[in-house]
Amino acid sequence: MNESELIVLKVLEKHAEGIDSKELAKACKIDYNSAMSILGKLSEENLIDLKKSEKAFAVLTPEGAAYAENGLPEKKLADALKKGSIEISEIAKKANISPVESQIALQWARKNNWIKFSKDGTKTIIEIAGSIHETFEEKLLQKIHHEKRAEFENTTPFQNLKNRNLIEISIEKEAIAKITPEGKKAIQKPLEQTISQLTPQMLKDGKWKDVGFREYDLKGLLKMPQANLGKRQFYLQFVRELKEKLVGLGFKEANGPLTELEFWNMDALFMPQDHPARDIHDVFRLDLPQGSIGDAKLSANVGKAHEKGVDVSKGWGTKWNERMARRIVLRSQTTTVSARTLAAGVKPPLKMFCIGKVFRPDDIDWKHFLEFNQCDGIVVDENMSFRELLGYLKTFAVDIFGAKESDVKFAPSYFPFTEPSVELMVKINGKWTEAGGAGIFRPEMTRPLGVDVPVLAWGLGLDRLAMINLNLKDIRDLHSQDLQFLRNK
Repeated sequence: MNESELIVLKVLEKHAEGIDSKELAKACKIDYNSAMSILGKLSEENLIDLKKSEKAFAVLTPEGAAYAENGLPEKKLADALKKGSIEISEIAKKANISPVESQIALQWARKNNWIKFSKDGTKTIIEIAGSIHETFEEKLLQKIHHEKRAEFENTTPFQNLKNRNLIEISIEKEAIAKITPEGKKAIQKPLEQTISQLTPQMLKDGKWKDVGFREYDLKGLLKMPQANLGKRQFYLQFVRELKEKLVGLGFKEANGPLTELEFWNMDALFMPQDHPARDIHDVFRLDLPQGSIGDAKLSANVGKAHEKGVDVSKGWGTKWNERMARRIVLRSQTTTVSARTLAAGVKPPLKMFCIGKVFRPDDIDWKHFLEFNQCDGIVVDENMSFRELLGYLKTFAVDIFGAKESDVKFAPSYFPFTEPSVELMVKINGKWTEAGGAGIFRPEMTRPLGVDVPVLAWGLGLDRLAMINLNLKDIRDLHSQDLQFLRNK
């Protein structure tokens, strides 16, 4: 036994009922990790009893602290209703809460049976349905706010606050040490004369042969707390590396708005106005005033291409409606950025790419979501042909996705704005997957935008590719907030 271990045993002897490891470290004037290492060794030698446990504590999030100070949204709504009924569209104003909080207030006020709904013509009216009382959640929120924290219990009020992101759970480890009869006897034994450092003088005069060296408990070192180092979120890192590779291939990055005119999302891409994608079930249309195309000549050229075509093309042969083209939608494809880039005027040769979110109505499950990331790109050059397009696609598959040349193949496909069109198939982690679509923009699209040279175009669905590349089964894992999951990725 060395001097540090003797000091710990002497402190424990004064606390026969046991003492917490943190208090012990303070009493011995040593750091906590050293104290735990010593306690581990003493426990193995049966000189102390060491009982370890964990406790979960609830602490308020910033949002929870704000509600504790100012009141829960549902309580503010209930207080406002005491003055009279409220039209549902005026909740935020009358209750002095934000539009987002008004939805939260409705949900929880209804769950508490505080309100009821009625109709006044086309208006929905909210009224008080029962007595307004202080809920367990409200009491608990105030308790945690006053005491700074509370021991977490697996009860409905705690779970409700946790699900509402008003509290977060903090795990605290506890170790109680108590000296044993063997430990008390060990205090009476003479202290071993050991040293902890070998000096050059000892080696020179040979004294190292006559002294005892302190033993080191490597098991204790292996039990040191894990250090979690910060790192970039794995999906963001995947996108970052993709951008770096595309820039390395000579492409320049471009960006565009998430909300678009149907003109750029569809009409400029030579998608007919009676195309199924114009239906509300295939695109998110926003309840906003119509926008402005801002270029009468461009609008006329696109309309002419739809109605009569260009050169030998006959177009779609239907009347083009500019009013429909000025409706506002959430963009359903990043090809809108390619169209805007071409319309702004380009000087060949040009290589451009865009990575961004797109939105499409879908049934949400483990592999589908309402929004996902897409990567679009174009190459503008008078010497480009379909052969060069296939060459670019193979380069993407090999250099970007790490596929072998033998694991790349192409299949004919169809897109309204390219002809010919092709689908890139790549074998990643032993699985064949559709990596993206590509083709040469049709003259009916490029001519109205002022471009008379070939334009190679391609688009990749990044979320699906990232899932395969990162070996994920659920698309929701791409944006997981589970720290343990993120640390292991």
